[in-house]
Amino acid sequence: MKKLLSMGLMSIAVLGLAVGSDAHEPPGELLVAVNFPDGSTPMIDGNSSDWSAVPLDQYGIFSETLFSIHGFAGENVDRGGLDASSMQIRHIIGWNDAANSLYFTSRVYDNIHVTQRVDAGRFYWDDSWEVEVNAQHQALDDLNPGDDATNFSYKFAFPVYLETFEWYRPNRNLPWLTSGSQWLDVAADYSGDEFGESTYDYELRVTPISSMPKSEEATEGQVNIHDLSEGEVVHVTITVNDVDGGDGDEDNRIGMWSTNPIQCCHAGQDLLLTPIDPNIDWGAATAVEESSWAKIKAQF
Repeated sequence: MKKLLSMGLMSIAVLGLAVGSDAHEPPGELLVAVNFPDGSTPMIDGNSSDWSAVPLDQYGIFSETLFSIHGFAGENVDRGGLDASSMQIRHIIGWNDAANSLYFTSRVYDNIHVTQRVDAGRFYWDDSWEVEVNAQHQALDDLNPGDDATNFSYKFAFPVYLETFEWYRPNRNLPWLTSGSQWLDVAADYSGDEFGESTYDYELRVTPISSMPKSEEATEGQVNIHDLSEGEVVHVTITVNDVDGGDGDEDNRIGMWSTNPIQCCHAGQDLLLTPIDPNIDWGAATAVEESSWAKIKAQF
């Protein structure tokens, strides 16, 4: 478990840049997770108003910092090269010590939201959202060693379609690893046209797993839970898949936009678990969320 000195939020962030620099992408960059005080953790219901007090200039992750991966948006697309008329993205990550949970929310404006996959298991044939967590802060080559699973993928496509919306890796089809369990909760909601121009809000809570057997026969009793600590650095990645057409019978992505500059499906960004921020008023009105999103859209 990686500990940093508690020297104030900005000092910790500066110190954190030097921690684990050989194990994350891009080198020299650090994401920060807002520390939710007890009693202020977000309800996972697809309504991101619980996050409205979080200052986006400190904790927001925006389109202009994301990478196009696997060539879906075309070759040699620069960082932040997402076409704002097609999609705009904002992520926030949080954590809470007492709940021992990581929290994620993403707001995705899309000019057309596609849900029409023919194969129920091909979530990425539709607009979808992927979160990766590696609580051990391992380098890519050290993930999932031998018979152990240490990198955990949480993948979702909303709305529910063909009775499916959630997929997990590397262990698939575990009956106990599902939304609504002690291990995670996920929800989504939207404004606008559900299958047209819309803004989707995604929310996820994860109990971090340090390791478990890499087997579809794994049981909850075999899980080693990771104990989150203030000042620690873990690895995460968030990826959004953009589909704007096709017949739902093949991969018609026009973009795969990620915090990870290398490739999908592994946690590779350093995430600092910050102390309580004394400058955040957790009693702030939820209307701040709407005005903040207006400012985000205005920057394009």
